[in-house]
Amino acid sequence: MVYHHLAPCDLGQIAASGQCFRMEARAEGWWRICAGARCVRVRQEGERLAFDTSEEEYQAFWRGYFDWDTDYAAMCAAVPEEDAFLRAAIGYGSGLRILRQDFWETLITFVISQNNNIPRIQRTVELLCKGWGEQRVDSAGEPYYTFPTKAQLAAADLPALRAIGLGYRDQYIFAIAHSDFDAEAVCRLPLEQAHDALLALPGVGPKVAACVQLFGLHDLAAFPVDTWIRKMVVQHYGGSFPLARYEGFAGVMQQYIFFYGRSAQK
Repeated sequence: MVYHHLAPCDLGQIAASGQCFRMEARAEGWWRICAGARCVRVRQEGERLAFDTSEEEYQAFWRGYFDWDTDYAAMCAAVPEEDAFLRAAIGYGSGLRILRQDFWETLITFVISQNNNIPRIQRTVELLCKGWGEQRVDSAGEPYYTFPTKAQLAAADLPALRAIGLGYRDQYIFAIAHSDFDAEAVCRLPLEQAHDALLALPGVGPKVAACVQLFGLHDLAAFPVDTWIRKMVVQHYGGSFPLARYEGFAGVMQQYIFFYGRSAQK
């Protein structure tokens, strides 16, 4: 067991924030988090997080995954007192963090996310992993499935993809899996070029590309705009969010707004 004393972090808020789709609440306060080929069980215990893994595995992957070295308090301090809405959003979602997710997994899951809801996305992603990932066992002896690689996903035909409930998105997943898209190469590109490479893919528009940049490339300047964000920006900022005020980390503000708008202001 590895313990991390909490920076602001709430596992339930992160799971409900729409940035990742393989966090699952388990018994006795545990959460199971699958990321790529890895899986860990985590529980909040007062002022600390308990990771059911080795120190070596925690340092090699999970410490970075939770982005402990980013100072979210400093970003939040940039919000002026007169912006009561954003200050309320930050207070409501004070446990949010932008996880450092795998680029390929983020790309595929956000293609699936189009015109979809979080519970359905989670179910579909899990079926995708069961269908084409590898079965492994977590620290509690329970099976889990790795997220399929591009090569593994290329083994899927359209009827099989359609059968797991992808809907019209099946053609996009199929096309990306069979394309010459090189995720590792795109990760090495300057962010502007990576953005262009994403937009060239079938099924990837500006909103999905921005989500992949924010959650898959950890480009904290990316500011995805969906229905909830558009509604909040129109309602509280006259249709134009002050991106320049939060240069380099507007995406963090986007997460606070999205979570607050979706959860507290329905």
